Amino acid sequence: MTIGPTVAGGLKLVPEEDQDWVVLLEIAKDGDGDLSKRLAGLMDEESLWEEMIVPELEEEFSRQRLEVVTAVIKAKGEGQALHIDKEMAEAWYGALNQARLELEARYRFGECGNFAPDEIENDAARAAFYRSDFYGTVQSLLLRYVMVE
Repeated sequence: MTIGPTVAGGLKLVPEEDQDWVVLLEIAKDGDGDLSKRLAGLMDEESLWEEMIVPELEEEFSRQRLEVVTAVIKAKGEGQALHIDKEMAEAWYGALNQARLELEARYRFGECGNFAPDEIENDAARAAFYRSDFYGTVQSLLLRYVMVE
């Protein structure tokens, strides 16, 4: 996959293989978890986080993942590259962040310290590591080229 900034201030993602489309669709799947509830566990019980904030977060997180998967499916169906403009950047950044946090919660990559990815023996965990790394790269590009003021 080729990724780069556009003159208009967005990002262009050009999937080159079928696997690239799969990885882009995995963003929504990887991010589907209980992040809002885990965040609620960090708050004190008197904050009413669980009752007031969690439902809003769950709705926003779902909206972000849906926006991303819809854009990917549309671009794939039209055989075109994906363009992420300023209006879409927050949803993409949020969905990518959810995916990275959920993958970290599942596989605990941070506990591994500095290691070579090929040292991960479990194929699913190694694939998840590479996806998480890719998601972080796209987030960095969004921050650098799209979400700047």
